[in-house]
Amino acid sequence: MMSDVQRVALKLKSGRTAKRKQRSPRWETFTDMAREKAAVITFPIAKGLERLGVHPNTLTIVGMLLQAAVGVVFALGHIVLGGWLLLAIAPVDALDGALARASGRQSLFGAFLDSTLDRLSDAVLILGLATHYMLRQEYLPVALLLISLVAALLVSYTRARAEALGLPCKVGLLTRLERILLIATLCALGLPLVMIWLLMTLSVFTVFQRVLHVYAASRRIEGE
Repeated sequence: MMSDVQRVALKLKSGRTAKRKQRSPRWETFTDMAREKAAVITFPIAKGLERLGVHPNTLTIVGMLLQAAVGVVFALGHIVLGGWLLLAIAPVDALDGALARASGRQSLFGAFLDSTLDRLSDAVLILGLATHYMLRQEYLPVALLLISLVAALLVSYTRARAEALGLPCKVGLLTRLERILLIATLCALGLPLVMIWLLMTLSVFTVFQRVLHVYAASRRIEGE
């Protein structure tokens, strides 16, 4: 039987554990946190779009076309303008998911379409910037942007492949939301070269981060 001292110690330990759980974050990623915080704005807008009969997949396509337009703006050399435009349209990227949840129209194809067009949007934005520097015959930024594009696609692929194997893989310093905010903010501030170096470095880092995460997770499972 436990003594009174042991009971008190156990209660104190249980209380500390409960407090740690309460203090622990509710979100796995920055994207999860941003989606929840933005729901105050996106949910009412999504309900309005639902009443207008807008389909979530339509909104997904519109978001991709808007980002493609920003890629063209970048290619034409309007870097600062493109950055501000990208910041302005960034919320549209969250609205398709909010609309799907609000309208009960979540579907496997909708999730597939969203992920596919996200990759296309990333490619158009980065290739738009690369085209601008190619026309200026500045080849180092072009090379860095092409590395960034490959890394950005690998960031997405590593998660998709890991989850297909039954391994969660949401970790990563520079996932899509952070990448869009990085490109938009630093371009809007007139710092495209700083953005390019950071984009390349952090994208490559995130690929290795996910590979190591999956390696560790797979070793734990295979060692059981």
